[in-house]
Amino acid sequence: MVRLVHERVLLIGDARREIQAALVQAAPEALVTHVPTLFDGIAELSASKYTTVLAAAEPLERRPEAAVRALRESAGDARLLLFGHPTLEILSRKMLDFGCDDYVITPATAGEFQQIFGSPSLRLTEPPDQSSAEAPEEKAPSFALARLPLAELLLDAMVQSPHDAPAAAVAEINARIAPALELRLTRANQTLTPVPERRKLLSNPVRHAGGDVGTLHLIVSADQEESIARHALAQLAQLIGRLAALQDRHNRLQRLAITDELTGLYNARYFRHFLSLIIERARKMHFPVTLLLFDIDDFKKYNDQFGHGTGDEILRQAGALMRRCSRQHDLVARIGGDEFAVVFWDKEGPRQPRDPRPGATSRPPHDPLQVFERFRALIASEQFPLLGQTGKGSLTVSAGLAVFPWDAGDADVLIQEADRRLMQGAKKQGKNSIHIVGPDDPTDEPQALDA
Repeated sequence: MVRLVHERVLLIGDARREIQAALVQAAPEALVTHVPTLFDGIAELSASKYTTVLAAAEPLERRPEAAVRALRESAGDARLLLFGHPTLEILSRKMLDFGCDDYVITPATAGEFQQIFGSPSLRLTEPPDQSSAEAPEEKAPSFALARLPLAELLLDAMVQSPHDAPAAAVAEINARIAPALELRLTRANQTLTPVPERRKLLSNPVRHAGGDVGTLHLIVSADQEESIARHALAQLAQLIGRLAALQDRHNRLQRLAITDELTGLYNARYFRHFLSLIIERARKMHFPVTLLLFDIDDFKKYNDQFGHGTGDEILRQAGALMRRCSRQHDLVARIGGDEFAVVFWDKEGPRQPRDPRPGATSRPPHDPLQVFERFRALIASEQFPLLGQTGKGSLTVSAGLAVFPWDAGDADVLIQEADRRLMQGAKKQGKNSIHIVGPDDPTDEPQALDA
């Protein structure tokens, strides 16, 4: 018997109370609330939270898609099941595409509800007896119920593959149920590969509150009893949907942890982490990494003259402009106050670098200089309405630039070199310029591109 102490079930349209009787027999500790109509059900869902919604399919027959979508929206994360006469099975199958998680054919039994509400169980073909001389295909199929450690599998997938936990979970489940069964997850616009002969395909959409995840498919032998496999698939689809919701939440929290709240760019913590990682990658693959540090000249006067709200808007627009000028894979970060950092690196692979030998002539990297000059031109011509008539063309920026491996061998030294060029080069030489680490004494002989 299934113990569901925290299961709250909303039952809609069970006029004869047959579903309720079977449900109570299967799960006597579940809290079941019965309402007669779909309208009453939606009203009840708006007032209380349920873990499962069981709705009669027959009243939905006239406008099934709209009715199921309304129930799905009202039910939130709750499991949505339909029940009805066998003649409504085709309709119920279609409702899977509109938000229904599963359906039950009446008259339903307590055993079927135990299958639905219990831990997902998959019927697996027992491996053939290797000691028997009889060929596996000639043996009478023998089936057994096997319970998967789903909580462990899903948590492992979340920890080991946080950016695609559903796919990782499906792969791990497949490793446990093969070769008797095969589970596949397809996303939007993905085509399902052909199903092997003497097999049949069962499909169930995977959803969570944030939207559709895809479709979960279960491939079983042609003689497999469909009802148990279908219910197991529905339960797995619901769990995969919840895993996708957990992944989305994890990703949102991660973005908050590495993002600057004001500008939406990466923050200083992530900038240093990324720079160290990309330098290690560059060391192995032999490509340069260019670090550009820049800030807004005399930024304090904008805060003093126009207020901090105007200063914040300047920072947001400056960050957005640099993001627009950079390549998609380059990293742009706000690392403090009005200071920003851009990490340029070669995504396509190593290029022929300039000569890194001591005493060799140092040349400024062409692409980052072009990016900064474009950015400087944009910020000088950008309209900042909050600055009034002096807004247009009133901003200038200064920058320092250093390149791994020629100017520094690690992230900390690269930051120090770029910052020295910014503070001792561009700032002391009149601002509105970019200074690059030079071949001899970079403090005395800075290379600058003045406006």
